[in-house]
Amino acid sequence: MQEKHILFGESGTLMKRYTWKLALAFIISYVLLMVVVVFAYTQISTNFIHRQASQNLLNAGDVIAKRIDAQLELDHQKLKDLIDYLNNLSIDPIPYLYANIDQITVMDGHFTGFGVLDERTLTIEGIPYTYSSLFDLDDFDQKISIYSFQQAFDTSDSTIYVFLRVGSIIGYFEAEPYFDQLFELSNMMTNYIIMSADNRIHYKNFPQHISQFFFEYLRSENVLESDIDRIKDFLLDRERGIAEHRFLGTRSFITFNPLSPNHSVKEFYIVQTYNELEVIESMAYLTNILWALFFVIFVLFAGAMILLYKILESKVNDIENARITHYYAKPYIVRITAKGKIKSYNQSFKKLLGDYDIYDDIKDFNIKKDFDMEVIEDVIRRQRAFTVLFELGMQRIVYIRFVPVRSSGGYLLIGDDITNIEGRFDEYRNLALFNKVTHLPNYNSLKQDLSAFFADVDLLEKKNALLALDVVSFSSINLLLGEKSADRFLVIVSELIDESLEGYPASLYNTVADSFVVFFKDIENLNWVNRWITKITSIFEKPITIDKNFINIDLRIGVFTIEKERYEILNAEVAYDNMMLALNHAKESTTHKYFFYDVSLSLIASREQRMEADLANAIKNQEFYMALQPQFDNQQEKITGFEALIRWNNPKYISESPLKFIQMAERNNMIIDIGRIALHETFQIAKELEKYNVHISLNISPVQILQAGFVNEIISVFEQYELKKHSVSLEITETFLIGSFDLVINKLKLLQKYGFDIHLDDFGTGYSSLQYLKDLPINTIKIDRAFIIDLETDAHSKAIVTMIASLAKNVGLEVIAEGIENDRQNMIAYKCGCNVIQGYMISKPVVKSEAIKLIEDYNINKTKTVSLMKQIKPKEVKR
Repeated sequence: MQEKHILFGESGTLMKRYTWKLALAFIISYVLLMVVVVFAYTQISTNFIHRQASQNLLNAGDVIAKRIDAQLELDHQKLKDLIDYLNNLSIDPIPYLYANIDQITVMDGHFTGFGVLDERTLTIEGIPYTYSSLFDLDDFDQKISIYSFQQAFDTSDSTIYVFLRVGSIIGYFEAEPYFDQLFELSNMMTNYIIMSADNRIHYKNFPQHISQFFFEYLRSENVLESDIDRIKDFLLDRERGIAEHRFLGTRSFITFNPLSPNHSVKEFYIVQTYNELEVIESMAYLTNILWALFFVIFVLFAGAMILLYKILESKVNDIENARITHYYAKPYIVRITAKGKIKSYNQSFKKLLGDYDIYDDIKDFNIKKDFDMEVIEDVIRRQRAFTVLFELGMQRIVYIRFVPVRSSGGYLLIGDDITNIEGRFDEYRNLALFNKVTHLPNYNSLKQDLSAFFADVDLLEKKNALLALDVVSFSSINLLLGEKSADRFLVIVSELIDESLEGYPASLYNTVADSFVVFFKDIENLNWVNRWITKITSIFEKPITIDKNFINIDLRIGVFTIEKERYEILNAEVAYDNMMLALNHAKESTTHKYFFYDVSLSLIASREQRMEADLANAIKNQEFYMALQPQFDNQQEKITGFEALIRWNNPKYISESPLKFIQMAERNNMIIDIGRIALHETFQIAKELEKYNVHISLNISPVQILQAGFVNEIISVFEQYELKKHSVSLEITETFLIGSFDLVINKLKLLQKYGFDIHLDDFGTGYSSLQYLKDLPINTIKIDRAFIIDLETDAHSKAIVTMIASLAKNVGLEVIAEGIENDRQNMIAYKCGCNVIQGYMISKPVVKSEAIKLIEDYNINKTKTVSLMKQIKPKEVKR
């Protein structure tokens, strides 16, 4: 007890000493603060406010000038692209432009008209207009010009227009609504003018009449010639500037901001006027802020004094409490020397750690650093608390908060278990930086790592690459499997990707749901990236089985190689955006699973635009025909049907997959017209082949079947050709059903009831589910060639085919094996239970005349046969 009284006595003396020092420091600081504030206030003069206001207004003018430049360039480029496109198609632009003038937009409006410029004559809708002698070529023969018909042609039309020139073609639209949207009008900015460097006013937004030349107007307002000369100087130097003069009877700030010289040799400027009184009043906040700052600092200093006093008082209490806790509460205590060497532990700490001999020095502790100071020299010397993590086995982590207390020969570290608090904090941190399903670093982690990477100049000079991976149609997988199974699916995908990266200097991130990013750093050469892409794509060629569902993964990859020397601007945001652009191209491609970013990727979009235009012409010109691929029944030893496949007879796209133009037609709603062509062509062929007792199957697009009136339309065409019931089968894809099951099932039941057979195409490649087989009105399952291609070598593929065939027959469905290319595959498929086959072994898709020749060879003349029956023992055939 005596020791306690001595301690409190010393503490009280120390408290008084610190309190006086603190009070003196506060008084001195307060006086100095008053001096600084008064001095700062005297420096804020009218000139300073004017300079600050001028700078703000000029900056605002720069923003509007850039906005106008960008919009004019965009609208001119759009018109140029359209005219170039029409010229490439040998279409006269002027009639087309007038015919579609309501669809050709310029910002939120439309063009007023179009004309053809021939030297000094502008012809509009057959009417020639000759430019006034007051107009020279610089006034109208420019990329962008601004004037009225009254000014240029002495007509009665005084409306100011913006004229865009592309070659000899001129498009024009009203200036007032166009520029009013681009200028941000406010209470302070009352008027604006667009003028050229020669001070000619081309457009103004106010009705008052002023001189056509800006300097003449300023002279009328009694502006000194020296001030006008100063304005001329920064106009000639193409610099921005500001002046303070009367404008329309009001004292105003007048700002001048240059537009891009690419528009016209006239070199346009935007001139904006602001009410000077209102601008100055708006800047008065600077004085108010200073007084408010003074008050805040006063409060902070007063609060700091009180806080320091409380801290000092608390320090004494902490020391006393620490001693009491040592004797009564049995905390975790570690005795260390002044240099940090551990001398001893108390029994509580020994019981916690068990194997405590592994720690000889405080540096052996796993210290959670919340600061950038050396632990021994700063934290302990200043007796600041710190946290240590101890791993106790079975993935148990304990957080101990130590408070250093000076003692004889060193320090006592008094510890408290704060696992509940710190553990929860780390859990929240992991939620922010890691994906909760795959536990991989998420998008936030990627942003941090990219920022750190681009800050490392040495690492940036080495070979690095950023890859984005996306699982196509994951939303459909999620719908099929449910959230829990879909999460397990993502975990499996992430594990497969992570395992494939073993041995590579790469980091894996799960940015969003089914999207992953791989960051290759400091690789020997970029061939490493190519080798890994080959590796990962081969891994995902085989489907994943979850809950008896076969999930075939369509993985797309976008690659951006980080090469500093190739790009003027390269940072974390640019690298990420370029990677995603490459991924988007990969997702849209029908032939490539991955894309490397290149500036030429933008050319792909223009090529697709040309293809879209050609596709529209193909519908008008009837450029489509149906190719027929035979379906052979091994038991009946004859061709029993054909699948009708649409083809585009255009030499420009002969190397393109038909799937590409079909998907394009679906996106642009042209598939409805193409589908009608396919319906009539196929039903006509079916009618001609009726005498051979074969049926025809036709693929139906999802867009077609979802169209209102589809069922009535297809029945009407069927009756038009007077076809027999069950002579035509309709094929639908399994993937489409997952997202539109309820919408489709009623339509399919009506068609099946009428006499159409329904085939489920590409079974097993998407999201196969037994539930759909039970509920769907289907007659036949078509097993995709993805399972047939490895039938000879892959036991898993053979087992899957056997299972599908057995399942189908047990529920009364027929089975067709697609992609049979040789006798060996045919024999194995037949043993697995697939009687009917389709593939190149019988024939590739052929035109109608060749299809009839195949029927004659296989069914009538028997000049062609399939040797399957000779390869299978009689007992097997019987079975």
